[in-house]
Parts: sequence; structure tokens; C-alpha cells
Amino acid sequence: MNLPRAILDLENRSVGAEGEPTLGRALQLAIADWRSGNRDRELRLHLLFLSWYCNLEPPHLTGLEEAVVASAGLPQLFHDVYDTFANGIMDDVECLYVVGLMAQLTPWLLGGDVATWEARSVEFRRRYRMLLPDGLPPAHFEGRGAYGDYFLGQLMVPGGF
Repeated sequence: MNLPRAILDLENRSVGAEGEPTLGRALQLAIADWRSGNRDRELRLHLLFLSWYCNLEPPHLTGLEEAVVASAGLPQLFHDVYDTFANGIMDDVECLYVVGLMAQLTPWLLGGDVATWEARSVEFRRRYRMLLPDGLPPAHFEGRGAYGDYFLGQLMVPGGF
């Protein structure tokens, strides 16, 4: 994992009941790294999450500043980052889980055709459960900022994805 420390620090500041609205700034830094050519897997996973979550939740929770990062461009960003995983996603249990869950919850926020994302969600869940019938262990997401905190919480949902 090679996520820039500044992004992880901002994500960590957002976690918990006393969390601060720092995810918009984390997204801004992740976009800058992405645009500079960083294609590290961990950065891409966090960028998927941040572009989705900052578009899903209101700015008073995320700290997203519309003048700095326009929410209208976030679905395309999500889609562009997803494309870097697309060829190998069927053998990547973490990607199957996180992308599949986001597609299940809000297919309209992911850029592209909603029906395609709905179908992917079903297929990703089927494949994820085939590869890992008991799901990912909670420890998999520990220490991974807001990204890890969010998906760790989702792992605990009875009968979840």
C-alpha cells in the first residue's frame, strides 16, 4: 500500500463521532496525484471511494468545496478510475466487494449507464461470494483511513453484500 500520507491523515481525521469534514481535501489531493500519473492500487481504491462518497454525502459532512472540486465531474472520475481495474476485477476480491457495493447502493453516481452498473453489482457480488464465501476479514480494512472505516462497517451488516 502506497497511499500518500497526507491523504491518509485527512481520511483519519474524518473518522468517528468527532470526525472533521476533511474528505473533500483528501479527494483534492488524490485527484492531484492521479493527474500527476500515480496509478498505485491503494490510491486508486481510495480515489474510487472518495469520488463516490463526496458525491453521495453533503459538503458539511465531507468538506467538499464545489469551487475546488466540482461534484458534477465525480461520476466520470469514478468511471475513469474504475476502468483501470476493469480488466482484472473478476479476480480481485477487494475490488469486487467495494465497487460492487457502491454499484448496488448508488449505481447512478458511478458514471455511465445505470443498468450496466446494476448488472455489474449482481455479477460482482456473485463472483465475490464464489471466491470468498465468508467474505473479507475485518482486519483487511483496518488502518486504511475513511475508506477502510466505511467498508469495515459495511462488512458488519448482517446479510450484506
